[in-house]
Amino acid sequence: MATGLAGGIVPAVITPFREDERIDYSAWQDHLDFLIASGVHGLFVLGGQGEFFALTEEERSVAARFCAQAVARRLPVYANVGAVTTAETIRLAQKAEADGVDYLVVVTPYYLRPSADELVEHYVAVCSSVQIPVFAYNIPERTGVELTPEVLRRVVERCPNFAGLKDSGGRLELIPEWRRAGLQVFMGRDHLILDGLRMGAVGAVTACANVIPRAFVDLYQAYQSGDLHEAGRLQRLVEPLRQAFSLGTFPVVVKEAMNLAGLRGGRCRRPVGSLTEEARKKLQAVLETLREARYLPLSGAVAGRSR
Repeated sequence: MATGLAGGIVPAVITPFREDERIDYSAWQDHLDFLIASGVHGLFVLGGQGEFFALTEEERSVAARFCAQAVARRLPVYANVGAVTTAETIRLAQKAEADGVDYLVVVTPYYLRPSADELVEHYVAVCSSVQIPVFAYNIPERTGVELTPEVLRRVVERCPNFAGLKDSGGRLELIPEWRRAGLQVFMGRDHLILDGLRMGAVGAVTACANVIPRAFVDLYQAYQSGDLHEAGRLQRLVEPLRQAFSLGTFPVVVKEAMNLAGLRGGRCRRPVGSLTEEARKKLQAVLETLREARYLPLSGAVAGRSR
C-alpha cells in the first residue's frame, strides 16, 4: 500500500470546451482556482465528468500537464489515465507522472470485458511502470466490468504503490472488504457520500462539487466533527442536483448547471448536446434551492467566491 494518505472532497473536474469544441484553458484555470478557494481537498481531472473519452491521447497528456501546472502544488491532483489498452494506459501514466500529477487513477478498460486475471495483470503492469500512487477506478455501469475485492487484493500483494479505489459502483457493503485489503476508498456517487464515509471511505470524488463545492466540504467536515445531523441535512440538500443528471445526456447537466450559476462550464463535445428548455427550467429550480441555502455564487460572480 502506498504511504501517502489521500482523502476528503475531491471534485471530478469538468474539461471546459469553447463553442468550437477546443479546450478552453482560460476557463479551466478560473475553475480550478474557484474550486481550490472553496476549500476542497484535491482535484480529480480527466474522469468521466471531465470527458476523457472525448479527448485524444495527446489532448489527455497535455491536459494533465496543464492541470498540474495550474494547480501548482496547492492541492493534490488525481488524473485518470485509464485507456482500453495497457500500452496506452502506461504511456499516459508515465507522462502524467513526469508532468507533476500526484496520484494516477486508472479506469478499467472499457468496451472490453477483461477477465479477473487480465485485470490483475493490467493494473500490475501500470503500477510497475510508475513510482507515484495509483488508484483503480470502478464504474461498472459505464465500462461493463466490475472490480472485486479479490482482484484488487491480488494487485496490492504485488504493487507497493497501489493505493486505493475510486468506487462508482455503489456497493457500500464492499467498502470494508476493500479497506481490509489495505486500500483507501473514495465514494464516487454523490448521493451516497455520507453512507460511504460511515462504511469507511476516506472521502468522495464528486461531479456536483463543480457547482457547489462548499456544500460538499461542509458535509465532509460535519461528518469528521461528529455532527451527523448536519451531515445528513447537507447530503439531502445536494441530492436533487445529482438526481437532475437524468435531465440530459451525461455529462451535460453539470456543465449546464455551472453555466446557469454564472460559472464557465462551456459545452460538451458532440454528440452530446445542450439541455432542452424544459429540462433547463427544471435544473434552474434545483439551483434556486441551492442558491437560497447560500451555496451558489451570484450570476457572474468572480471565480473563487463560492458563498
